[in-house]
Amino acid sequence: MELVEFEFVAVFLGVKVAMSFNGLRLEYALEGSSNYIAWKDMMEVVLDYNGLKEFIEAEVPKPTDVTQAEAWQKKTTKCQRILLEGVKDHSMSNLHGKDSPYLMWKALIDLFQSKSKCSGVMI
Repeated sequence: MELVEFEFVAVFLGVKVAMSFNGLRLEYALEGSSNYIAWKDMMEVVLDYNGLKEFIEAEVPKPTDVTQAEAWQKKTTKCQRILLEGVKDHSMSNLHGKDSPYLMWKALIDLFQSKSKCSGVMI
């Protein structure tokens, strides 16, 4: 497994925007139940490395303090972005409408974990 951490410049509507990527390489992205177990293990390491694992373990309530709320928002958004970048396009619809990293993670667990275990039993 290789963690990728780099910055690049994207052009959006004629404006250059510096962006960074702290997630999985594309070839490790979630395909479905066939690679779910390996993906889950790698994604947990990536999120832990980025200080975001708590956001998939339970709902993290938004703090009332303004400064803490801003930090929470950045972490929440970064965690969601890493999760979205870590799944192939055909699985993206399963995450639509999920407002938190925890709900996104839970949706993927509900969808792929039991299927993945059944696949292992058949082998």
